[in-house]
Amino acid sequence: MAKTHPFTLLFFFIGLCSTLAADDSETDSSKPIPIRYRVPDLMMVTWAEWPDDPAQQDVMARYIKSHGFNAVECEIHLLEMCRRNGLYARLGASNINELHKQAAGLRDDKSVFAYFISDRRRRNSFPGFANIARAFAEVDPNHPTIFINRAIWGEYYEFVDTVKPMILDYYHYHWDGRRYPDRRYIYLRSVCELARKNGIPAMRCVGAGVSLPQIRHTMYTSLAYGVQAFHFWPPWMFSYEKKDDKPVLVDGKIVPRVNVPPLAEVARDIQPLGPTLATLQSTGVYHTKPFHPEAPGAAEFPEDHWIQCPDEHLVLGMFKGTENRPYFLTVNADITRDRISHLTFHESVSLVERIDRKSGEWVKAYDPGGGKTTLAVKLPPGGGDLFRVTQAN
Repeated sequence: MAKTHPFTLLFFFIGLCSTLAADDSETDSSKPIPIRYRVPDLMMVTWAEWPDDPAQQDVMARYIKSHGFNAVECEIHLLEMCRRNGLYARLGASNINELHKQAAGLRDDKSVFAYFISDRRRRNSFPGFANIARAFAEVDPNHPTIFINRAIWGEYYEFVDTVKPMILDYYHYHWDGRRYPDRRYIYLRSVCELARKNGIPAMRCVGAGVSLPQIRHTMYTSLAYGVQAFHFWPPWMFSYEKKDDKPVLVDGKIVPRVNVPPLAEVARDIQPLGPTLATLQSTGVYHTKPFHPEAPGAAEFPEDHWIQCPDEHLVLGMFKGTENRPYFLTVNADITRDRISHLTFHESVSLVERIDRKSGEWVKAYDPGGGKTTLAVKLPPGGGDLFRVTQAN
């Protein structure tokens, strides 16, 4: 029998809200948390329609990568295609026992990201999930099993207690008014903190059938809170042209198409930040006012924080690298227009650099020695930018 977690829904949505909003201090980094599993990259997992011809599969794989995605949902027969093209495979199968047998030979396969097991099951399934997770870990301790949690059920604390997963995956389509959009920051903060405290990454399934600014907002606020892996609904992201149910070939190649162009645009925008974000640990998230209406869980900037901002609609995700160097991600929480946020820094900050998306290099953004007193960050609706900090000894 699954044990009942002390967080009841009433406490979760009332008591936890006030607790999270009141906790304005950054995470205590003086006590290292053992890391059970790290994602190999910032994971952008997508679905694709695959032609039968291996050469045409390579055409599709290259097209997917050019749009900012690095992993695909597939079965084992497409794993070699993933290896050829530098894609990660989120493996699934209709027969879990068969997938488990195959996992024994994949423990050292760098092209495998994870094994997908189940979606949206209630707490009475958790003991069975725990058995599945253990069975896979025994034959392949290097790749996680994925069970998607429905956020509005509020059962992910009990899920982690029972299943002890290597990755914590959840979905919340927060622009859908039927799914409690006001809880967006509660879910982000509680899921990401729960994952961090258990030494595992947070993963999110994102509802992609919305406008470009809304997708940007979903993705960048998730990154600011520490999410390091994504997959998407609806899943049919990539397909190819057909006639009479056969591939249309132009110059001997299929004609791929992207079915959700705004998501592809955001994925390409995020791609240059991925190698850095995948290595960072979240240490705090702060919001300038006004918050999203009735958005509990959004913490204000502490008055003594070494970064301050007087402007509205900024979300600031704070991180540290393996060398304890500070990083931060700025996000425009306004989906209606561009905004400029003016950041000021404590005198201990000697340099702030921004990652250049075109070159992938870090470029100087703020140098107090150069006479600057503030850093002005301009962001599109829902957009974000990543910075790293050098502090004086």
